[in-house]
Amino acid sequence: MEDKNQVPGSPESDTPAGEGALGLDIGTSRIVLADGPSGHRAQSQLNAFVAVPYSKMTESILQQNKMVYQRNGKDLYVYGNDSERFASFFNAVPRRPMQYGVLNAQEVMGQQIIQAIIERVVPRARKSEMLCFSVPGKGEGTDTNLVYHEAVLKNFLQSLGYEAKAVNEGLAVVFAELQDENFTGIGISCGGGMCNVCVSFLSVPMLSFSIPKAGDYIDNSVAAVVDETPTRVRLTKEEALDLSRQPKDKVTSALHIYYEDVLQSLVTRLREEFEGSRHLPKMDRAIPIVLSGGTAKPRGFLQKFEGMLKASNFPIQISDIRMASDPLTATARGCYIAAMSEVR
Repeated sequence: MEDKNQVPGSPESDTPAGEGALGLDIGTSRIVLADGPSGHRAQSQLNAFVAVPYSKMTESILQQNKMVYQRNGKDLYVYGNDSERFASFFNAVPRRPMQYGVLNAQEVMGQQIIQAIIERVVPRARKSEMLCFSVPGKGEGTDTNLVYHEAVLKNFLQSLGYEAKAVNEGLAVVFAELQDENFTGIGISCGGGMCNVCVSFLSVPMLSFSIPKAGDYIDNSVAAVVDETPTRVRLTKEEALDLSRQPKDKVTSALHIYYEDVLQSLVTRLREEFEGSRHLPKMDRAIPIVLSGGTAKPRGFLQKFEGMLKASNFPIQISDIRMASDPLTATARGCYIAAMSEVR
């Protein structure tokens, strides 16, 4: 597949590699790279693309607007951040190379597109540098897919010259946010495809799992019941939703309903896992919970989760429930910390 619009300043042209370590969050909705001092320098691309039939006029429009795209046979593929801008021009719905946290088997071009998106943020290694990338926890029907997903991404990142290592997404949140607690606590990442949970004791993952309900489930469910497009629902969710206030119209009312459904599913599964696990050490003190991910960003999310957890008769003591310092980059920063520990 030929890249027809290599823009100046992209990682392929002049972005230097990280200082010996990189952290990469490969999420269903976004791919985020963390590097630089303490992993606080981050850049991201939408993990999405739009496919349109090739024509000279369409290609001319893409070039005039300096959009990044690839041509493959009779189709043009606009990907990454430009996919959303292009979709708004043509009232198209962006597609995803990933679904429910893993590679989307229904997208024939999915692997090639996600590789192109990753190359937008990840520079080719100058030497054998360490790169840790996020993978979801095991969940309903994802176990065999997860093995394939991890192997494909690892092989691709190795082809860029990195020593690549997978890190559980929930554990990465613990690494990013619970250093003062000796990396002991519960990290929860609520992304586009799923919610990932990891219980860590002194940085060792003791329990991890995922549920296939998160941002995409909310967007698609709301869109179906209010006869709206998922893209418009997502924009409403990201720009105006306040879960601490009463809904003002049918879209926000449906958003409240499906957010409560996701949170209830998450809290119920978390309680069941704690009650049924024989592998957890005996906790002699209360532990914290950290929430992260784009789906956790609306105002009032933290308070709703906290209220549901308290009402669930949770089997262990929780010291506090907090939001990550930057919910959108926490996983990438945690992967960076993991990579730095490997380097040291």
